[in-house]
Amino acid sequence: MKKHISIFLTLFLSTNLLSQNTFSSLYYGSRIKANNSSFLPVLSEGESQNNFLGFNTSSIVSYTSAFGEQEFNNFSYGLILNYKRKSKLSFSFDYERFKGEQTTFVNNYLEGFHVFPGKGQVEIKEDQYKFNDFNYRIAYNISEHFDIELGQSKHFIGSGYRSLLLSDNSSNYPFLKLSTSFWKVKYTNLYTTFSDIWAFPNQKKKYAAFHYLDIKLLDNLSLGIFESVIWQAKVEGYNRGYELAYLNPIIFYRPVEFSMGSKKGNALMGVNLNFSLQQYKLYGQILLDDLNISRQKDRDENYSGGFFQNKFAYQIGIKTNWVFNLKDLFALLEYNQVQPYTYAHKIPMQNYTHLNQALAHPLGANFKEVIGILSYDYKKWNLEVKWNYAIYGEDSTGTHFGKNIFLSDFEAEKQGQQYSYGNFNGQGVKTIQDYITATISRKIREESNIYLFGQIIARKIASELQDINHLYFFVGIKTNLHNSYLDF
Repeated sequence: MKKHISIFLTLFLSTNLLSQNTFSSLYYGSRIKANNSSFLPVLSEGESQNNFLGFNTSSIVSYTSAFGEQEFNNFSYGLILNYKRKSKLSFSFDYERFKGEQTTFVNNYLEGFHVFPGKGQVEIKEDQYKFNDFNYRIAYNISEHFDIELGQSKHFIGSGYRSLLLSDNSSNYPFLKLSTSFWKVKYTNLYTTFSDIWAFPNQKKKYAAFHYLDIKLLDNLSLGIFESVIWQAKVEGYNRGYELAYLNPIIFYRPVEFSMGSKKGNALMGVNLNFSLQQYKLYGQILLDDLNISRQKDRDENYSGGFFQNKFAYQIGIKTNWVFNLKDLFALLEYNQVQPYTYAHKIPMQNYTHLNQALAHPLGANFKEVIGILSYDYKKWNLEVKWNYAIYGEDSTGTHFGKNIFLSDFEAEKQGQQYSYGNFNGQGVKTIQDYITATISRKIREESNIYLFGQIIARKIASELQDINHLYFFVGIKTNLHNSYLDF
């Protein structure tokens, strides 16, 4: 009875607290339906409507009730404040406070990693979790060709459901972003500060710099060139701070990295490709972490393939907003593969992570994954079915086969650590993961971003070490403000 009363009160309060001018976010929302293939757009791109002197506020109230295999409630509340007029300045702030319980899978994640996936560090007391999520972005349009933006948020590169270059999978982080646009070129510099909490509760700083060059080669073809470098704030007691060499705004970092010798950071390079054909969009990514060609050239009689320092990943996908002559039916099919030890580093502090969360794919490395999504809109209604199927190699006690990107890749399991050969995708304990969700939702008001929803989640993990089957049922109300990933 109490549960039904709480659901009613939440729905009532949510409906009445929401402003008629609820803001449609300029940089959040559904990526998979968006046309952008680069970083999420700066705030100066777009206008909020029905505002007062450029200001717009709305409340955030969400409530979820689970029943069936597990019964629990969780809720959140908060506020959004935005400013955008014809001036060159725009900003957005949002604050959300979460409290409640979660599924067994998320509870295990909270206890093991001390963060809520995609949100931040949590406080757990008597099986209840509490945490805050604060985002802000301030943008200024310097001229026709230059934009500057700073804040605390996250970014995404790509056109797919996942990104193997930089995704919004992790928690928020401080950043400064510079964007330069001319002709058919858009060039972005992103400077960030990350935190390492692998030795929880100790927290250590590390920094990163990103370059992304997006070129529109044809009307229906674009190519993006990506590079990044991460380095730790302190090395053997020496406080490096933000390396001035990495403030260089010109793309490529590899020469800088090698010139720094033993102090070099963890550099990654990649390509992002988009091709449109009528109503279909083909996209893909290639990421290069390490390629040790000299080891292959100088191989001895004991050499074999699969050297552990040949680390790479790739993605290929297709999506469309027009299926079976239904213009409101969205479909996506995507394949991701990441080789063992990719995103890891000899020095674990310099791995490609933030607050115990991957900066790219939530599965880390050493996996293959297929994703299928069907989403249909009808007036205020939406029906979405999503399927994730992954095969990966898990570690058993005391082993390191390449999935755990928080460990040093020089602890590679095969044949003598740093001279490890014979590695292959899926090595270790073969694990199969099936994750299926079906969600039906309805907008409360046409101009709002608040939905009533019902959802079913089926999760299965099978290997020699574990056999997990979960089935969850959810109902509630939610604000579609931030992307959140629990499908890993």
